[in-house]
Amino acid sequence: APKTAVVEGAGEEKTVPVEQVKVGDIFVVRPGESIPVDGVVIDGESAVNESALTGESIPIDKSEGDGVYSATINQSGFLRCRATKVGADTTLSQIIQMVGDAAATKAPIAKVADRVSGVFVPAVIAVALVTVAIWLLCGESFGFALARGISVLVISCPCALGLATPVAIMVGNGVGAKNSIMFKSAVALEEAGKTAIVALDKTGTITKGEPKVTDICACGITEEELISKAAAIEARSEHPLGLAIIAYAEQNGISWLDVDEFEARPGNGIIASRGGDKFLCGNYKFISDNITVESEVRKQAEKFSDDGKTPLYFAENNKLLGVIAVADVIRDDSPQAIRQLQNMGIHVVMLTGDNEKTAQ
Repeated sequence: APKTAVVEGAGEEKTVPVEQVKVGDIFVVRPGESIPVDGVVIDGESAVNESALTGESIPIDKSEGDGVYSATINQSGFLRCRATKVGADTTLSQIIQMVGDAAATKAPIAKVADRVSGVFVPAVIAVALVTVAIWLLCGESFGFALARGISVLVISCPCALGLATPVAIMVGNGVGAKNSIMFKSAVALEEAGKTAIVALDKTGTITKGEPKVTDICACGITEEELISKAAAIEARSEHPLGLAIIAYAEQNGISWLDVDEFEARPGNGIIASRGGDKFLCGNYKFISDNITVESEVRKQAEKFSDDGKTPLYFAENNKLLGVIAVADVIRDDSPQAIRQLQNMGIHVVMLTGDNEKTAQ
C-alpha cells in the first residue's frame, strides 16, 4: 500500500501521508502510481491494474463515476478522485484484517481437542500420581516410583494434544499465505481438506491474463506490413490489446514509424495520422462507420470471435489493411494443474464473465 497521497487543496497539489487523507478529499493519481485510498473517479480516464486485490491481471478501464481501490496501480491516464474510504475502511485493510482474524480463530477440531484436553490432562496426571503411590506402597524407593510416574506422563504426552492442532493451523495458514492462498477462518482451513468441487476463475488463473496475437489476416499487403502499420498506430496506446501487438512486433523484429497525431476513442478505437495519411484501428462498428468492410474479411473476423478471440480492424486512408486477432492464452501449467485436481477426485469447474464461445 502507498505511504503518501497527492491531495488537492487551496488551488495546489500537496503530498501528504496517506493517514491524513479524509473522506471527501480530492486526490490525483498519475500513470504508474498506486492509488492511496478507496475512492470514485471525478475526472479523467485510465486503465487500472487491480490484480493486487482481484487477481485479474488485465487492467480495468476507469472513467468518471467508477470506483478505485487502495494499492491498485494506475497504468495509463491521469485520474482525479474523491476519497470514499480511508484507513481501516479500505478494501485492502479489510483483507489484511480478515487474514489476521483467520489466524486467531479456532477450527472445530481444535475446540474438540481443547475439550478432550480438559479431561485427558487431569486424568493422566492423576494416573501418574497413583502409579507413584502404588510403587511406594510396594516398598520401592521414591526415585524408582517417580521414574514410573514420569514414564506415564511421557508416554501419554497430554501436552501434545493441546499443542498439535494450533501449530498445524498456524503452519497451514503460513504455507498458504506464501502461495497466495488466504483462509477466511480456521474453519475454512479445516474444510479445505474435505473439498469435493474446485471453481477456478478464467482470466489470469487458467489463462495468462496477458493478451497475445494469435492470427493475422492482411488485405492486399504482407502480414509484416500490417503488423508494422498496426504497431505504429498502437505505439502510443496503453491498452492491453495494443500492447500485445507491440510485443508481437518486437518479438519478430518488425520495426515501425511513429505517427504525428494520436487520438484514442475509449470503447471504440484509435485515430492516428502521419504526414498526409490517416489511420484507423478499432472494433467492427467503429471501422464500418468510416469505411466499407468486405464480407469475406467480416466472415473471417467473425470466425476469430467464434474462437474466443478479439478481432482488431486496421485501415489506412479509407482502405482496409486487415484484421489482427488477439486472445488471452492458456497458461502452460493449467492443464497439468487441472488434471492433478481431477486425479485427487475433485470436480473442477470454470467460472468466467466472458462470453460462452470464449469459455468453451
